[in-house]
Amino acid sequence: MDKLYLVCYNEEENRQREVIIRMKSQTLQLFPHEEDGKCWIAEITGEDEVYRLKRDFLPEESTHVWEIFDGWYQINGRAAGVSPFVKEYVKVKDGRMLRHLNFAYMIQQLEEIKAMEPERMVRMRKQIYAVLDEIKKEAPYEAVEEGMERQKEECDMCDEPEQLSAALRTIKKRKNNMIKELQEKFENMKLEW
Repeated sequence: MDKLYLVCYNEEENRQREVIIRMKSQTLQLFPHEEDGKCWIAEITGEDEVYRLKRDFLPEESTHVWEIFDGWYQINGRAAGVSPFVKEYVKVKDGRMLRHLNFAYMIQQLEEIKAMEPERMVRMRKQIYAVLDEIKKEAPYEAVEEGMERQKEECDMCDEPEQLSAALRTIKKRKNNMIKELQEKFENMKLEW
């Protein structure tokens, strides 16, 4: 006889499980448009007083490569095998992209977009932690490990999405330089001993 297992989760645990499931990213490589010579991806995060849609420009993972998750985006650039994105609004859900969304449709979706903010903040924290862990791995010194753990604690206390977004952009841009600087600093300290 088959056994039946009943697993109960409270609402918060269930939401956290759903966030982890949706944390799977896709990468998108874009090339600049011939007309304007630019390529970029901005996540639509809410309402803006001037432009009506608030955009959070994402940092590149590497040259012309972006990491995107489930969410709402505006994309500008050319990708291999598909028609160009010309400041195009898209929705990504379960790794699939729905393209050619118009501005009026995006305005109608603002409540759903705003409702994703807690999930987005969890995702950004996890992205920051991953970069901090990479730094610890590449500069395996006790002081670096302690510093990265302090940064994680500060990240946990941050409740402003704009601050998390800015921190994520900064740490992604500075990661390689930070690793190099930390390695050099601690190697020089060893030589001085």
